[in-house]
Amino acid sequence: MYLTGDNLKHAMSQRLKPGQEFRVVVEMSKPAEVIEAEVIEVSRRCLVGKIKGKFEAEELPYRLHLYPAILKGDKFDLVIRSATELGVTSITPVITVRTIPRLDESKLASRRERWQKIARAAAEQSSRPAIPEVREAASFAEIMDSELAGVPLLAMERREVTKTVAEAVGPAKEVSILIGPEGGFDAGEIELAFRKGLHPITLGPYILRAETASVAACAIIIDHILNRV
Repeated sequence: MYLTGDNLKHAMSQRLKPGQEFRVVVEMSKPAEVIEAEVIEVSRRCLVGKIKGKFEAEELPYRLHLYPAILKGDKFDLVIRSATELGVTSITPVITVRTIPRLDESKLASRRERWQKIARAAAEQSSRPAIPEVREAASFAEIMDSELAGVPLLAMERREVTKTVAEAVGPAKEVSILIGPEGGFDAGEIELAFRKGLHPITLGPYILRAETASVAACAIIIDHILNRV
């Protein structure tokens, strides 16, 4: 087998040498397939490997769909990377009323391509067999018009109207969670979410940064589900 392009870059970052073993995830196969191989030769142009075994990627016992508001700078890169490492199923960037970076369609398309590469690199770095899909960005209203998979959650700061993740999720194994931008969701978005039937949940006693909230939500939800499996 041969590795080139982004796969080769990742291999080079791992400083793979002849004789060492590595794994490659083949996403195009359904279910995803993991190939175990041994490095035969490596150069700046290509890595040659000898296949030693193949097996199906293990399916996770849950499905978590993250809907984070797009953030400025490299903060959203952190959300993509951390959510992938934690084990999310999909990531849908959301454009809210208070979203600061206003990107046109061409910029969104190029950002999506970059975010998908970040997800791939994070999955490979953490030895995760499945790479989450980074979907097309959508407005908050479009998300509310769509069918959210599993138990739909809305992260909020107002603890007097929220539930804990355990109370909202219960025994469910599939969850969709929306995380707001800097400044949170506006009143109209919260009202719309309540009409849609989303469950307001708390992530703890303190106010979190938007990027921290995404990471915390994923960790808390996954930990809750895995402890019930």
